[in-house]
Amino acid sequence: MRKYVNLAINNNCKPAKMKDRLKAAFFIIFIFFGLPSQSQDVDNEWIKVYFNMPSDTTLMLEGNKSNHSWDLISTLTDLIDSAKTSVDLSAYDLEHMQVGDALANAKARGVQVRVVTDNYNRTDGGELDLLMWTRLAVAGIYSIDDDGDVYRPDGTIEDNKLVNAGADMHHKFAVIDYKSEDKNDAYVWAGSTNVTYTGAYNTNNTMVFKHADIAKVFTEEFEQMWGSSGPLPNPQKARFHKDKRNVSQNIFDVGGTKVELYFAPLDRDKTKPSISDRIVEVVKTETDNDIRFLSFAITPTIDISQAMWNKSEDKSIRLEGVIDPSFYSRYKKAGDIWGSPEATMDNRLILPGKEMRKLHHKLILIDASNEDPDDVAVVITGSYNFSNNAEFNNDENLFIIYSNEIANQYYQDFGGVQSRALGKTYAPTPPFDENEWHNVYTVRDGATFEVEIGPGFGYPVRLLGVSVPGLYAGPDSSFYYATQADAYVRNLIEGRRVKITDYDGGTPYASNNTFYGYVTIETESGEISLNQLMLQNGYGTTNNNFKQHPDSVAAFREYSTSARTSKTGIWEDPDKIWTRVPKQTTSSGIAVEFPININEADQETLQHLPGIGPAYAKRIIEYREQIRGFTSIEELINVKGIGEKRLEKIRPLVSVD
Repeated sequence: MRKYVNLAINNNCKPAKMKDRLKAAFFIIFIFFGLPSQSQDVDNEWIKVYFNMPSDTTLMLEGNKSNHSWDLISTLTDLIDSAKTSVDLSAYDLEHMQVGDALANAKARGVQVRVVTDNYNRTDGGELDLLMWTRLAVAGIYSIDDDGDVYRPDGTIEDNKLVNAGADMHHKFAVIDYKSEDKNDAYVWAGSTNVTYTGAYNTNNTMVFKHADIAKVFTEEFEQMWGSSGPLPNPQKARFHKDKRNVSQNIFDVGGTKVELYFAPLDRDKTKPSISDRIVEVVKTETDNDIRFLSFAITPTIDISQAMWNKSEDKSIRLEGVIDPSFYSRYKKAGDIWGSPEATMDNRLILPGKEMRKLHHKLILIDASNEDPDDVAVVITGSYNFSNNAEFNNDENLFIIYSNEIANQYYQDFGGVQSRALGKTYAPTPPFDENEWHNVYTVRDGATFEVEIGPGFGYPVRLLGVSVPGLYAGPDSSFYYATQADAYVRNLIEGRRVKITDYDGGTPYASNNTFYGYVTIETESGEISLNQLMLQNGYGTTNNNFKQHPDSVAAFREYSTSARTSKTGIWEDPDKIWTRVPKQTTSSGIAVEFPININEADQETLQHLPGIGPAYAKRIIEYREQIRGFTSIEELINVKGIGEKRLEKIRPLVSVD
């Protein structure tokens, strides 16, 4: 008892609060939660955290450099490869074949492998999903999803319909070797990282815990969804979402660090601990100096948001945050607190992210920059998005960690994200081989297309030495001639492969999350230069941006002069080049304003979105009528056939107002 009470004081109770909270600590810890188990080897317990984007290491405590720029998928596969007895994986979207191979290899070694997934994401990835489930089936691995459907090794599917299957099984965790006779063999992998190809490019974090009791409660959570404690799932007893009970323990001592762990959603009787209520309480009672957050989504009206905002009404409390731009723009348009003028005034600084892809963190830091060593900082993170869906519907997990060292590592990561949001530094470019042919992922317009870096991930490309009128010249305008350029480029490169190089033949130059390069198109009759064709046919003008090869500069000038002399393309009326117009006409002759308002667009207009043909356009309209209008772009994912990957392609080109 004495040891844990001292721990609670050191890791949770700041000196100024100790007298008021000492007596309460005894009763809360003992009566409501019980004492943390000391059955495992305390000296062999630890927490390690990893980040996949560059951190600001100038913020580190001495000797406490963060594990940044890390391959987060390998943190999982390394554990699976080390498994001796058991692997339990709960994955919102299981797609990355590196993980599939690791699971299959573990099964071949005699390891018990069990997999729980989200029903909707089971088939959303098309060919990628087919590859994954075929790989697991051949390996003899069973899996179950939150609809109760069981995928058997013989390729058959037992179809079930569980209650509340419309919610998300949003976990991303794995328990390694909890089935070992020695519980000290157990590890837990958790965090914000989806087990997908895009998860490696989104800005994420993972945590690895070596702790038997944390592994125990994750196993309890898993086996509720699995429906049994054995090797085969039992859909008749499987429980997801609101039908799950609370696990047996919520507070832990991990080698001297206090950790709280909670699972969402609230149950139907609301007897489980509320994650939202607990976060609000921690924000109110633990904040002395600063609050920082990184979030994919953070609903402005929920209690968590209001608690942080209200706490920062005290000007001595610093409030900083970075939000994924897809959600930040929505908050800004709506005039919500996170997008309001007050969010960037005085002691507040809330910004949209500028990451390689999505800012996918779900993180709150408390007092991370307080220099008082006795003021223990707090990390709040997991799979739990800060939203009502996470609280009331989805399967989620959340950790609250009391540790200056771990908080400092998250603070370094926060510093990197904030630096990029401020434009002081830039997101790293994804790995790219200039000697390889790459699929064209999508065409935004004549000025920009995306090349497929990995499954589901397109990275923007613009032409080195060429300026092309684009469909987006501002919220309500396009550049003149943008439609003609758009139609020409689409006809040239859609469905083809390209090579992209810098001026010297090396990796293309990257700026503001965009490649600038010389683009070669692979065609049936040979290789052709897109840069050259755009100038020769009068769909662009030359520019001197970035370093270029002298021979290319001279040749590009000659192509452009020839097109201008013959009044080809945009040179037919030079006075209109780079002028702005409210609308542009697409290649089919339909007047379309970008972004397209999905609450007003007709079927033919919707077909100008990438990946949206007549059938999808009709479904969008039918669903729109059913729900009486979209309230958010994300609602498109409820339209049959529009999954996360298709939504990613069209999100920048649509609006709901």
